[in-house]
Amino acid sequence: MAKSKINYKWVINALDAKIKQDSKDNVIYNIHWGYYADQSDNSVSMIGTYAVLYDKDNFIEYEDLKESDVISWLEAGLDVDSMKQNLSDQLSMLANPTDVVLRPNW
Repeated sequence: MAKSKINYKWVINALDAKIKQDSKDNVIYNIHWGYYADQSDNSVSMIGTYAVLYDKDNFIEYEDLKESDVISWLEAGLDVDSMKQNLSDQLSMLANPTDVVLRPNW
């Protein structure tokens, strides 16, 4: 039987912003993210933060900021291939466990 495809998904949990910087409002400087993977009945995830450098020449007003903009920042700055491999390995361990937790009844 063929292995089912792994589905990956970003979740943006929060954005830290400077109230004002260089006459700009709500300047994002930190992204709180989650990266999720699921395959069949198993799901795994990782979370983290990513620091964003202020770029006055390519600034996007918060009101105009889209989820896809934030994800593009993450994908440009994080090693997504390594993250996918890590999540894939976790899914493999769930599907084919090598350890067990034994709980004695004494």
